[in-house]
Amino acid sequence: MNTYNIIAIGGTGMRCAECVVQLCAMGMFDNTEINLLTLDTDYKNGNFKRLKNLVDNYNRLTADREGVASDTLFSAKINYYTFSPDYSTGTNYDIVAHYSDAQALVHDEDGVKWQESDLVDLFLTPEVRRMDLQHGYRAQTQMGSMLMYHAIKEEAYENKGKASDLVRFVENLMTSPGSIVFLFGSVFGGTGASSIPILPHALQEAAKIISKDGQGDLLSKNLFGTVMLTNYFSFNAPNTNDSVFATSDKFALNSQAALSFYNEDETVRSTYKRLYMIGREMPRNVSRDDAESVTGGDAQRNPEDYIELVAASAAYDFFQKAKSHLTKPVFTDEAEIFYRTMASDENNCLTFESFFGSDKDIFAQKCGIMMASAFLFGPMNFASNMRDRASYRALTEENIKDIRDFFRTFYDLEGLDEREPGDGWIKQMQKSAEEQGYQGFLFNKAAFNTTPNSAENFKFNENLYPENSKYRFRGSAYDRFRNEFGDTVFGDSDRTAVSSLFKRTYDTLTKLYGF
Repeated sequence: MNTYNIIAIGGTGMRCAECVVQLCAMGMFDNTEINLLTLDTDYKNGNFKRLKNLVDNYNRLTADREGVASDTLFSAKINYYTFSPDYSTGTNYDIVAHYSDAQALVHDEDGVKWQESDLVDLFLTPEVRRMDLQHGYRAQTQMGSMLMYHAIKEEAYENKGKASDLVRFVENLMTSPGSIVFLFGSVFGGTGASSIPILPHALQEAAKIISKDGQGDLLSKNLFGTVMLTNYFSFNAPNTNDSVFATSDKFALNSQAALSFYNEDETVRSTYKRLYMIGREMPRNVSRDDAESVTGGDAQRNPEDYIELVAASAAYDFFQKAKSHLTKPVFTDEAEIFYRTMASDENNCLTFESFFGSDKDIFAQKCGIMMASAFLFGPMNFASNMRDRASYRALTEENIKDIRDFFRTFYDLEGLDEREPGDGWIKQMQKSAEEQGYQGFLFNKAAFNTTPNSAENFKFNENLYPENSKYRFRGSAYDRFRNEFGDTVFGDSDRTAVSSLFKRTYDTLTKLYGF
């Protein structure tokens, strides 16, 4: 069994982690246990909440199975951890760092008086020091890095020996030398940009605090990788009276400064084994016509973007290389930086190869089965229809709802949450690609153009993959699938009905498409 650790930081990190969860659902991480730590200062952030709901839904669908699986949908096991510094309303740097105490400490050396707060004043303006931290660090990385570093150490001190999510995550790394850890976050915003350079070292300091003998060498015993997501989206100026807020017109400059730092800083280059640089020339505006731009909170729910799937594929690549490194050295002592551009086909379409390179056929199979299943378990209501068969009478109404909810989250969110856009994860990906000028995304365009009325009759046997694809089968899509699915299933019981349904679905579609 493989064990991978993922740390998702800030809004961008949450959306990249959503991509990983969707990859787990389609079976790209067979026989794998994933420890997922979500880290954000803005714990009410809409993307933070959306990821939590997605993971909860995923884990309900795998609750009838012990451990991991392979060659099926939802094959990975996901352990969810979360940490958010305790910034209540009105909390600011002055309060957290006890700035007034530092002002009160006055020194007189050789006739020169100075306050211990003078160093802070060189880097932080009064407006930055007094801004409400509840909505994150707002691109103030000079402050955010210090605050996040000490927030993690403080969590370790206060929860040593207790059931804190962060402490348990660190303990897993301490007890499993050779752990593979990948971090998601942007380099142009607030929380992610603040945390990626310092987080491995903060976790090591936390390990020293937690350990009985003060030893906590996480850096040399484990393998760390990360992405450098440069400015790939923009938004309208937020509607706020605050004097400090992130503006997307500064993202390019922030990215340039961050990349220069990552390239030159010896600590970063000795900490990470690989850094993947991902970005594009033209940022995508994610402001919604029906919503105001905000600095954070529940209303901040940016849509998914194909760039975040590229980031997830970078994590997949790192995990494969790191697993090989444990038996035969792959990495050097200093980080390697990989630059990624998107390769489209002759029709200017993003293909399975665009994201997973040599593993394109695996991705084509897994993602295709997930896509077909979205039509089966969503508008075609296959899971509910199976309850008239003896093997699946154990499926409950709650099971049916969880299945429909997840696959509608994957394909079409209509009716799930009125605050969400009407498209599911895969359709948001496709829309972001078209907005950037690509003429197609993975599947046949017809697969994305269904309406609630037409989706029930969509011919996923003929119209799912592009016309030049070898993957298709003859006959009625639903009837042919149902007949091939058959009546006999592997020793179902009340505990295994959901997992057995997914396994049989996976095997049936694998056979029909000729994978």
